[in-house]
Amino acid sequence: MLDFATRPIRSLLGSAEHDVVEPLQETREIEAHILDAVEAIHSATASIEQHVAVIETLATSVAPLTSSVDRLTDTMVDLVALLAPMAEAERGLQRVEGFFGRRHRKERTASQDDPPKS
Repeated sequence: MLDFATRPIRSLLGSAEHDVVEPLQETREIEAHILDAVEAIHSATASIEQHVAVIETLATSVAPLTSSVDRLTDTMVDLVALLAPMAEAERGLQRVEGFFGRRHRKERTASQDDPPKS
C-alpha cells in the first residue's frame, strides 16, 4: 500500500537526482580541465622565471666581458707595436737568406752537373 504512494515520489526524486547529478559530472570535468590548465600555467611561469634568471645573468656579464675585450684589444695593439721591428728584421733576414740561398743552390747544381774527374 505504501508503495502506491511512494512510487510517484521516488519517480520525482529520481528525475530530480538525474537533473542534479548530470550537471555535477559536467562541472567536475570542467573543473579537471581548469586544474590542468592552472598546472600548465604554473609550469610555464616557472620556466619563464628560469629564463629570466639566465637572461639577467647574461646581461650582468656583458659589461665585464666588454671591458675584458677592450683590454685584450689594447694588449694586442701594444704587442703589434712591440713586434713590428722584429717582424721587419725577420723579413730582412729572409731576403738575405734568399739572396745567399739562391747562390748556393746555383753552385750546387753546377757542381752536380759536372762529371766527376778521374
